Amino acid sequence: MFTKLSFRSILRPVLVCLFILSFYQVLVIGRVIAPTDGISMVQENRIKAQRYAYTPQSDLKLVMVGSSITANIKAKEVGNGVLNVAMGGGASQTGLDLVEKSQKNPSQLLVEINETISRKLDTELIDSIYNPLLYWTRFYLPMFREEYQPVSILIDYLKNRSKPKEQLSKVEMEKKESRFTNPQLTEQSIKRLLSERSQPLSEEEKAKYTEKAEMIKSQIKAIEKEGKTRVFLFDLPIEPRVFESPRDRDVRALMQQIFPPNTYQWLSFPPAREWRTNDGLHLIRTDAQDYALFLRQQLLDKGF
Repeated sequence: MFTKLSFRSILRPVLVCLFILSFYQVLVIGRVIAPTDGISMVQENRIKAQRYAYTPQSDLKLVMVGSSITANIKAKEVGNGVLNVAMGGGASQTGLDLVEKSQKNPSQLLVEINETISRKLDTELIDSIYNPLLYWTRFYLPMFREEYQPVSILIDYLKNRSKPKEQLSKVEMEKKESRFTNPQLTEQSIKRLLSERSQPLSEEEKAKYTEKAEMIKSQIKAIEKEGKTRVFLFDLPIEPRVFESPRDRDVRALMQQIFPPNTYQWLSFPPAREWRTNDGLHLIRTDAQDYALFLRQQLLDKGF
């Protein structure tokens, strides 16, 4: 009697749980529940990686990898069939590892090469994506993906609900940027970067960059091995004063040595102008749009 009662007491909540999960999965598949892009930088990175790894994309033409500097560029403004998996706080190594392990072979791959390659490959993120059990669970049951976490979806919904949907002009968009609403904070961020980058690269730092660059070269070679992907290297404009700092000049020179233009395909750097940022590194929205258009033209010239 005790055993039968215990079994019944366990069975009921299990069945209720399975019903709720099944119902949620139906809502996800039926697109009744809209996915979130993430409510934190860490979650945004996971969602980007999971979407790339788990979602079939027959129209995928180009993938962008890099740091938050590249993540700031909207894929749709570059062109159709473009996916930006650049990671906030991360580096190109993580995106390259994601692409290599997926075996999707995009026709073109853009790799950000600059000071950010000194950062580490996010092995924890990659391992969580390609863990065999988690991979197949998330592949066939989208409700277990990060973008469908109920709490995140609720928070995202409440945030978006409170924001009026309006099409802003360039002038209106610029007025909302931090460099205009809080110019003192922007200037503080730029001065901090200038202080950090005021000295040339030491020999020890050059060795560290060279080690990271060699890893990237190996990743690119593995991706190109199939012969289906053209890899382009590129760097993005940042605050002019930071761009001309001693450290940045040394890093660019070193990258040109390690990735010589006669061996690797580099996209052209955009024309000189006052590229504006909120913090010295990340372009304001209107300038990011301008760079996306420049990038698009570069790719069209190369047969994109």
